[in-house]
Amino acid sequence: MINNQSFYRQKSNITTTISIKGNHEQDYLELRDLLSRNRISLGEYLVTAYQELDKGSTAAADCRLRQLRWR
Repeated sequence: MINNQSFYRQKSNITTTISIKGNHEQDYLELRDLLSRNRISLGEYLVTAYQELDKGSTAAADCRLRQLRWR
């Protein structure tokens, strides 16, 4: 569980900061452009991706994330 120091809750929304590795910068910019064109927030995209890819699948999620960590 993430400790409460990792984010800030302003009224009903959580606000956070992320960092993007330099070698992922272009993909990140393309993602932001795609989301902007479709009027979807980064937070909504992030949570939806989690729900579709990893939620409820602990062993599979752990395996997929271990592979992601070594890229």
